[in-house]
Amino acid sequence: MAQGRNYDFVKSSPTEESLPPYSSTWVGEVPEEKVGRKFSWASRTLSWPSQHGWKEKCRTVTRRAKSAIITAWIFARDRAWPIATKTRISWKQATAFILVVVFAILPMVFLGYFTPMQESSWGYRPFYGIFEAKVMGCGDSFGTPENSTIKGIASLFVLDQTFGRFTFGQVKTLDVAWDVLVGRGAQLLAWWIGYNVFSDSLLRIIERHAASFQIFQRIALEGPSLLSLWTLVKELWCTRSKRTRFLFFYIWVSTLYIICIPMWLGAMTGYDSTSIAWVSLDESNNIVPSAALERTVYVSGTWDTPFKEPVCVNYSLSYPILSSRYMRNKTRPVCRFDFPGNNQTFNEARYDYSLKDKMHPCGSSLNVTINGKDYDALALNATDGWCHDSTPYDYLYLFDKTRCLPDTANPSYQWGFSTMLSGLFVFFHFGWAFTMYVVWQDAQFNSSLVKSGYEMTPLRAAFAMAKAAKRRTGMGEKQLVMANTKEMQQELYGTRKTKGTSVDYRIFADGDEEDVEEPNTLVRRTQRGKQEGGFSEVSLSSESSSTLGAR
Repeated sequence: MAQGRNYDFVKSSPTEESLPPYSSTWVGEVPEEKVGRKFSWASRTLSWPSQHGWKEKCRTVTRRAKSAIITAWIFARDRAWPIATKTRISWKQATAFILVVVFAILPMVFLGYFTPMQESSWGYRPFYGIFEAKVMGCGDSFGTPENSTIKGIASLFVLDQTFGRFTFGQVKTLDVAWDVLVGRGAQLLAWWIGYNVFSDSLLRIIERHAASFQIFQRIALEGPSLLSLWTLVKELWCTRSKRTRFLFFYIWVSTLYIICIPMWLGAMTGYDSTSIAWVSLDESNNIVPSAALERTVYVSGTWDTPFKEPVCVNYSLSYPILSSRYMRNKTRPVCRFDFPGNNQTFNEARYDYSLKDKMHPCGSSLNVTINGKDYDALALNATDGWCHDSTPYDYLYLFDKTRCLPDTANPSYQWGFSTMLSGLFVFFHFGWAFTMYVVWQDAQFNSSLVKSGYEMTPLRAAFAMAKAAKRRTGMGEKQLVMANTKEMQQELYGTRKTKGTSVDYRIFADGDEEDVEEPNTLVRRTQRGKQEGGFSEVSLSSESSSTLGAR
């Protein structure tokens, strides 16, 4: 029976008759979707993680930070600390570090702290005031004095930080003492540092390859000098090693700096005559010292009627006039109310602090006597000013009319520094000291001779040079002393066609004994002609040795 049945399924749609009567309102309730460009945050590269995403990232960062801290602690505990406990800081290392801190780092710190921006507190914008335009003030001036702003290269030598009031003899003695004690003393200390650093660096060079006899003499025997500069210039063209060439160039720059230290310290200091502020009162160049102007109250008249000529009023009335205006204009809480019977009072400040203040009722007036006539202080058009020969001047009139001129009544001198030149010296000195420390440390850790405790001195350098000369010439000590100086110099230093003597590592190595025996006769070495080249030897008897020595 089931197989004979046929089922026909027909989809039916609702008709208007089958829908309820209120179905017409459904369409209005559903918001109509607008067709347009859709903005999706998912389409953007930036995706904000959820709350759980942030927590997961924080956990990851925490785990990594904890792992890094544990690794650093294990390294410090198992490796760094055992090495630190076994390492002993030598006196040389401690002395070098102290010298760098005292003569390089501390001057930079002090320079930055005491050279802020103009009219700013100490430490604000460090080093900013070094390269600013210099304004040369001279005491009590009105505004900026005329021709007092110095810019450009001229500000490099201007003494903008001066102090004291000395006679000519005193300031000259102070300037000479600075040049001798500070200038030459700093150069002596720099020479000693340069000799030790350059000598250790030269030993490191000799371990790599031989050094010329002349450069060894200039560095190890003589130290930084003018002759060292010329010898280093020649060595820059002769050496083949780039590392050695760079080191020689650095030694040349450092030697030049050491030589220039006294001149630099002398140029950045000096003395100048003491200047005071002079004020031009009119257009006829009538100038008077600013100290001759008396502080006063400049009264041009009342608010209704100006005077024919402004008058000077004693400056002791400046504070009372100002206080009276404030209280009677109700600009202070003390005298804010003016109801009948008000008995409030205000304190009249005094310009002279030795006098006691006065108490006045808030409604009281202050009378000011001018030319025998009383005026209410509230009615006067008054401001602070200055007076000279009973002629008043306000601040706007005197502004920018000041000149800095020598004090002819009491001549004296001031001593001081140039901020810009002093700052440049500190900058260069910091770079020199830091690089010298680096070069010295390189020799301390990489030179076998230096690590073994060998220290170069002028006496040891003289012995090493004598040994190198004996090897080159085959002469003994007595023959070297009695030899012709000019000929020996040409053989040891070399000429354009012949190579000079070199100082190699074998001279400083252990077990290297001198095999040259002292002969009974002296040998005179003469230079041959330019075409033949070289030297010729002539043996002399002992009788002619004195004659050779005289020659």
